[in-house]
Amino acid sequence: MEDQPIDPETPEIPHHARKNRFLRIGLIALAVVTAVGVMAGVVVYVTGTEKPVSFPITEGSTTPGPDTEDPGDTGAMATASPSPSAKASPSGPAVKPDGLGYWPSEANTGVPKGTKLKASGSITVTKPGTVIEGVEVVGCIVIKTSNVTIRKSRIKAVGCGVKTDLEGTYKNILIEDVEIDGQGDLKVIILGWTGFTCRRCYLHNAFSGAHPRSNTVIEDSYINTVIEGGSSEGRHLSGIGFHGGSGMVLRHNRVECSVSGCSAALSLYGNFEQVANVTVEDNYFSGGGYCVYAGSLKSKPFPLALNTKFFRNAFARTGTGEFPKCGRFGPVVSYEAGNGNEWKDNYWFDAKKTPIVL
Repeated sequence: MEDQPIDPETPEIPHHARKNRFLRIGLIALAVVTAVGVMAGVVVYVTGTEKPVSFPITEGSTTPGPDTEDPGDTGAMATASPSPSAKASPSGPAVKPDGLGYWPSEANTGVPKGTKLKASGSITVTKPGTVIEGVEVVGCIVIKTSNVTIRKSRIKAVGCGVKTDLEGTYKNILIEDVEIDGQGDLKVIILGWTGFTCRRCYLHNAFSGAHPRSNTVIEDSYINTVIEGGSSEGRHLSGIGFHGGSGMVLRHNRVECSVSGCSAALSLYGNFEQVANVTVEDNYFSGGGYCVYAGSLKSKPFPLALNTKFFRNAFARTGTGEFPKCGRFGPVVSYEAGNGNEWKDNYWFDAKKTPIVL
């Protein structure tokens, strides 16, 4: 497909500036700490709460605050998604799915139905091995160490949702059965940046669902950008916004960005470094100028993607309305063959499952 991008997203803050900004935010957060939990070798700072929070926890876990039960009206889990390892190889799918039920939705991502959640303010994790489970955070979880798990929890994002570092210092961060709600804030990044796996996550109600950088996996998750007005705020909405880096896997996700002001369901832009070693397989995409910007964009500082592979992805085809070709203008742009890039077995999600050939 000819590389004619429409309204490509250009972030306002480069990586080094973002890093400095996050450092300032982190220093401020430390200055306003209102409760500190130190249990069984776990160090967690909780901010933004009116009263001190106790930590009656087992080794390696934190569950602050009083019990509340999740009503299950958002993020309720019905059944687990299929294991990613059970899916077809990149040579092609065994069968192409007949309905959207094949992909994740609000019904089988996020907090499992009936989970009791404990109220919490913002949390900063500094001790390896920390497990945060069954909390409802109003604020942000900042991770400053490796080997951290967040599961069966909801984050109502203030400032951010879940944030690791930009430089890839920390690894083995698992975010599982978690809902992150951007609360309609067009300035909040609800999930970034490096070293994490997000599994069965429900990410919604922000200007972008996720901003990965390097060494990340998002799988079996539902990402839905539902708020309007990105362009009027000087921001271009996306489902997943990736501005360069190496090592990202997107597998069996449903990514929707069918609102005005949306650039793409998935935007791979070489803004800060080359887009490299990215695998995008078995996803459903809907919305944007184009549904996917595939990484090679001449107007960017790093114009050619490396080893970026698209296998067995479905592109919505409504035939009517604002997004007749998955996006307003088409399913994909900015793909360039060669350089290790591959495009195979991707198709229109319609009755015929027509292949999309570039």
